[in-house]
Amino acid sequence: MNILRKKAYNILIYQAFLDIKNSGELSEETFNRNMRIAHAFHNLAESVATEFKDFNEENFWCVIDSLEVQYDLYHYKKIFNEMVNGLNGEE
Repeated sequence: MNILRKKAYNILIYQAFLDIKNSGELSEETFNRNMRIAHAFHNLAESVATEFKDFNEENFWCVIDSLEVQYDLYHYKKIFNEMVNGLNGEE
């Protein structure tokens, strides 16, 4: 895995924490949404910590796809793709 992809995954973890932190009122729906986000990204954090040993990108993105559909969380792919394609304004 190249350095841009690794950096993009780190940014996604940060974004997930922001999404949970800024999720607003803690209703049952928000709690369930936050738990799903936490579950998806705790696995990614473990992969980052182990230098992506045994990381399965396809499985990760399947989980993210379900978050997109269920909770309208389409920004994770957008952020990732912008990072990988160098569209984030960083050099």
